[in-house]
Amino acid sequence: MKKILIVIFICINFSLLFASEYSISYVNSSRKDHLLVVKLDNKNYFNIYDLERVFDGKVNVDTNLQRIILTIFEKKCIFFFYSKWVKFGNRNYNLHDKIKIENKNFYIPEYFIQLCNEMFFSEFITLENKNIVLNLSTMKKFLIRKIVLDPGHGGKDPGAVGRTLKLKEKDVVLKIAKEVEKLLKKNLNVEVLLTRETDKFVSLRGRTDFANNHQADLFISIHCNAAYSRKANGSEVYYLSPAKSDEARAVEALENDVIKFEEPDAIKRYTDLDFILYDMRQSEHLRESIELANMTQKLLVNNLGTKNKGVKFANFYVLRGAFMPAILLEIAFLSNKFEEKKLNSKSFQKKAAKAVYESIKQFKEKYDKMN
Repeated sequence: MKKILIVIFICINFSLLFASEYSISYVNSSRKDHLLVVKLDNKNYFNIYDLERVFDGKVNVDTNLQRIILTIFEKKCIFFFYSKWVKFGNRNYNLHDKIKIENKNFYIPEYFIQLCNEMFFSEFITLENKNIVLNLSTMKKFLIRKIVLDPGHGGKDPGAVGRTLKLKEKDVVLKIAKEVEKLLKKNLNVEVLLTRETDKFVSLRGRTDFANNHQADLFISIHCNAAYSRKANGSEVYYLSPAKSDEARAVEALENDVIKFEEPDAIKRYTDLDFILYDMRQSEHLRESIELANMTQKLLVNNLGTKNKGVKFANFYVLRGAFMPAILLEIAFLSNKFEEKKLNSKSFQKKAAKAVYESIKQFKEKYDKMN
């Protein structure tokens, strides 16, 4: 009886948080979406990052000026922390309720949609009850059009080193990344960029900065694993979130140890407020990152015949700050003499590359915005 009461209590609280949703459709597109309505203090709100996704917009948070800028159709809507006003052009408009900040997310009053329909973007947005129709026919965009592949380590940072063949992680992952690049360019209509194309050192922050500056749609960091136990083996894929298991923390520590090759102030760069805000921004792509991670893990195991170590999460510095779905692959263990031998094989490298390519292809086919 107590269990039933607990379930009922959870359901009631859940219904208070999520009020309803708007249905979204796009002119000249088969794309469908939804916009979740969140109930806060008995008022209806939208998460600003949901608005960003639905409107193909861009969010910029300025903590110094305590404002949030949402750019839609190349026009700016400026909100201020805990204020009920939005600035559009040279005028201020009353939202009737104050902006709220809850659990590191920004929530905008529901009335904002009415303003978009009537005052701001009437030529683009049609609102009928809770059905929103967006005319994006002139914006021929694809969700997955630019991919950044990140071969881990490089230069003065060798990464993991095999115990038998002394194979260096930095060399293996660069070969695999280049194979993935070939497959993507040959078979998919996408632009592919590598954070490094030669044996050079790239800082952890520099890798995600590269992806952000090029406005990438996916960020995939490719690595080989290592462990104290020579018996450890298999493939695993990670997405960004604080590690909970001892094993995940061990892998996290191994990959994050790269900062020892960076400048003395590197640690500060990975813990300052701006970087924490980047973390918040990345969390908006969590669902997509998890889905891509699951696709990739399944294909790696199927293609390579390796042990399935599962999809996990950890706080990798190299994923922090990526403003797009981002995952980190651990292809196999260089510390295991059998897998080191496989990783040195061209056929094994090509199988790994094919698995990564096929996962990107599956993800792209599912999430392309326009057909």
